[in-house]
Amino acid sequence: MKWGSLLLFFGFAAGCSAQTIFVAGDSTAANYSKKQAPMTGWAQVLNEFVKPGVKVENRAAGGRSTKSFRDEKRWDRILNDLRPGDFVMIQFGHNDQKKDQPGIYAEAETAYRENLKRFVAEVRAKKAHPVILTSVSRRLFRKDGTLIQSLGKYPQVAREVAKETSTPLIDANAMTMDWLQKAGDQGSVRFFTHVAPGEFPGYPNGSKDNSHFRDTGARAVAEMIVRDAKQQNLGIARCFR
Repeated sequence: MKWGSLLLFFGFAAGCSAQTIFVAGDSTAANYSKKQAPMTGWAQVLNEFVKPGVKVENRAAGGRSTKSFRDEKRWDRILNDLRPGDFVMIQFGHNDQKKDQPGIYAEAETAYRENLKRFVAEVRAKKAHPVILTSVSRRLFRKDGTLIQSLGKYPQVAREVAKETSTPLIDANAMTMDWLQKAGDQGSVRFFTHVAPGEFPGYPNGSKDNSHFRDTGARAVAEMIVRDAKQQNLGIARCFR
């Protein structure tokens, strides 16, 4: 091993406690196939920001909530694979709010709150480290050009759970709302899966999706999440380049 590589290795070993960063979340963070390009989840590109020796295990899945993620045993599989010192980034809310779908609905002040607390406790029981993220914003603007906060009480409840449980919080909702508001209604189109008919093979009829990022948007969100972790000097920040 060359001297520079040796220094890099020992620098990593002394800083980041994790072998793996797990991500538990919904479609805004999930991985997408080449056929679904340019749609990209923010956690799909998170591996571009980690130090050598750290693996990102993105378990986020489309349509899932804090309720269905556990009911489908997806959470159990994370716990089974979790090792002491690892990190688990937890971001839900988009689907928890869907009252018309009882299989995924988790009311903000009750089920959602308790589900987050339980996630945190179970990660800590494995001697690993939870990180709570508020949900990223949708691209929904009013006629006057102001961005709509479409996630109800969920971001605030996530903030409260983080405070109550002394869990690190990355406020992705606040950051992405500020980002999109500054970009503006038309300027923010380029971050989402808006494509013309036939522009990409997976979208013969085109797409005007205001919830899911395209590659440029996903990287911008991943970068701001990493930057915020560093600014707060969170433990997980030592795993990022």
